[in-house]
Amino acid sequence: MTKRHGFRIMLAGLLGVGPFVTSAAMAADGAALYAGKCAMCHGPAGAGRPGAFPALAGRVGAIAASSEGKAYLAAVLVNGLHGPILVEGQSYKGFMPSFKALSDDDIAAVLNYAATLGSGSSSGISAQEIASVRSVPMDAAAVQAKRTALQASHVIP
Repeated sequence: MTKRHGFRIMLAGLLGVGPFVTSAAMAADGAALYAGKCAMCHGPAGAGRPGAFPALAGRVGAIAASSEGKAYLAAVLVNGLHGPILVEGQSYKGFMPSFKALSDDDIAAVLNYAATLGSGSSSGISAQEIASVRSVPMDAAAVQAKRTALQASHVIP
């Protein structure tokens, strides 16, 4: 560990943001990122909260089975998602914030972890796939439109 890196960790701890510090050189594992960024809404096992936050367990892996699905999931984490969605017959009127401050490695790690919830297998989303999505500017409304199109084509179950 370099002195500079150690200083950043110490400063983050003093400021109370230690769990949220990420860097390409030190990408946290997906489970830790999920626990710190996702579990508060989607639950520790990805079961969600009916009417408030949709389940991720069993769904992220299914969506990530195609390249279009992987790109959509990356777009949600990079850009956020606002507006009503329908998940397994349940309506949600929520707000998914952007996690664009996370590195590409970290977004890939958390998506790969979420893909294992409820299914036991990872989809293999790479940091390069995240970088590709990040390179194309998109707002939350465009992500919503992409979701609608992917639901119509059954990429999103």
